[in-house]
Amino acid sequence: MDYRQMRQKRFLIAAWAFMECLLFGGLLYGWGSLMFVFKQEGIYAELCDNNGQAAMSAMTNSSSSVTYVTMNNSSEDKTFSDSKFKDCPEQDCKFTLCFTIASALFCASGAALGQINFMFGTRVTRIISMIIFAAGSLMLAFVTKETPWLIFPGLSFLAAGGLPLLVTNTQVSGLFGKGSSSIVGLLCGGFDMSSAVQLVVKIAYESGISRQHSYYFLTALHSLVLVSTFVFLPRDFIVNEDATWTNIGVADDKDVTIELPKKSKEKDDVVDENTEGLKENSYEIQELPTLMSCVRRPLYIIHVVWLCILQLRFYYLIGTLNPYLNRVLNKDDKMVSHFTNMCFYIMMGGILSSFLTGVVYDWQKKCFANSRSSMRQNLMPAVLPLAIASFLAVLLSVLVLIPEPSLLYLIFIIMTLFRSFLYSMAAAFLSAMFPSEYFGVLYGIMIICGGVFGFLQFALFTWAETYVESPLHTDIFLLCLVLVSFLHPLYQWYSCYRAGKKFTI
Repeated sequence: MDYRQMRQKRFLIAAWAFMECLLFGGLLYGWGSLMFVFKQEGIYAELCDNNGQAAMSAMTNSSSSVTYVTMNNSSEDKTFSDSKFKDCPEQDCKFTLCFTIASALFCASGAALGQINFMFGTRVTRIISMIIFAAGSLMLAFVTKETPWLIFPGLSFLAAGGLPLLVTNTQVSGLFGKGSSSIVGLLCGGFDMSSAVQLVVKIAYESGISRQHSYYFLTALHSLVLVSTFVFLPRDFIVNEDATWTNIGVADDKDVTIELPKKSKEKDDVVDENTEGLKENSYEIQELPTLMSCVRRPLYIIHVVWLCILQLRFYYLIGTLNPYLNRVLNKDDKMVSHFTNMCFYIMMGGILSSFLTGVVYDWQKKCFANSRSSMRQNLMPAVLPLAIASFLAVLLSVLVLIPEPSLLYLIFIIMTLFRSFLYSMAAAFLSAMFPSEYFGVLYGIMIICGGVFGFLQFALFTWAETYVESPLHTDIFLLCLVLVSFLHPLYQWYSCYRAGKKFTI
C-alpha cells in the first residue's frame, strides 16, 4: 500500500493502530492489579514468615482463615491470603524488584528495537515484538507458587513486546498533516489505557476465570497485530511525500528541524514568495540531518532528562501502589482491592486526557504559527504542555504526602492526567522536532535512558522500608526532584526570548 492509498484509509489505519496500543501496548502499567492477583494466589507468601514452611502449612491447612475457590471444574485451587500476610515487606520487595527490572528492560528494549526499526523497517520490528509479547504472556500464565521466578521474564517480555507497537504506529500521524500531534496523543492514550487489560484480568479472576485462561486468551488475541503488519503498514516506513525537511538557522539556534509542506506545481508564485521570505530570514534548505547531530542537540538532551525525572516519579508510584494503599487504608484488604480497581478505572480515562494533550499542543502551534521568529513558531508550542506535565508531577508529589483516603480519587485523577501529558509529549515532541525516520531510534534512546535512571526506584523503595518516617522522606525527595523538570520548558522559553530579541534587532 503506497502513501496515497494510506492517506485515503488513514482513519481506518489510525483506528487499528489505536486498538493495538489499547490492547497490547502498556500492560506494564497495570502491574498494581496483577500484583494483587499474585498476592491472592500466595505467590512469594513463604517470604512473609521466618519459618516459611510453617507459614505455607498454615495457609493450606487452616480452613477458618483461608478460602478456596474451584474454577471451571478444575482441580486447581486459588488460595486467598490470610490477613497476617498483608503487611509483608519481604513479599512487597520481591514484587517491586520485579517491576523495577521489567520497567528497566522495557526501556532498554525500546532502544534495541528502535535500532532494529531504523535498520530493518517496520515489519521486522513488529514480528520480533509479537514473538516477545507472546513469550511474556505465556510465562505469566505458567506462574505458580512453585515457579514464581517466571514473573520476572514474563512481565519484562510483556512490556518489551508492547512498546514497539507505539513506536511503529506513531508514524501513522504523518498521514494527518496539521492534526498529527492529536493522533500521537490518541495513540499514547490507548497505550496508557492498556493498563486496564490487567484490571480485566483481576476482575475475571475474582469472577471465577483463572489467570492462566486470561493470558491464554490474550496471547491468541495478539495475533490481530498481523493484520496491520502485513496489510496496513509498509515494510519500511511511511514516507510523507508532501513534506521536506528544513533546518532552521535563526538566532544562533540549530536545534530545531521542522517539516514544511511542499507546494504544488499550480502554486509556483506562492513557492517563489515563500522562497524569497526564507532567504530574507536566513532560512537554509538542507538535506536530512544526520542521526548523531540530532542526538547531540541540547534540545534532545534536555528532553531526555525531563522524561527521566518524571518517569521515575510515575514508576515509583505505580511500583509501590499496593504498599502505599495498605499504608493509607490501614491494611484493610477490601478497601485496598476497591481502590486498586478504582485506580485503574480512572486511568482508563487516559484515552481522553492523552488526546487532550495532543489538542493542546496543536492549539499552541496555531497560536504561534504567525510569529515572526521561527524559534517561537517551533519551540513555544511545546512550552505549555511540557510545563503542565511538570506541574502535575509536583501536584501529585504533594498529594501523596497527605495520608488521607478521601484524597485517593483525586490522586488517581492527577496521576492519569500526569501520565498522559508525560508520555504524549515525550512522543509528540520528538515527532514534531525531528525527522520521522529517526523517531524509533531517538525514542528508544530516550526510553533506555529513562529505564537506567528508573533503577533508582528500587533504591527509593528500599529507603522507604528502612524506618517509620522513611516513606514520607522518600516522597519529599521526589517532590524536590520533579521541580528540576521545569528546566525543560524554561530552557525553551528562554531560547525563544533570546531569539526574539535578536530578531527584532
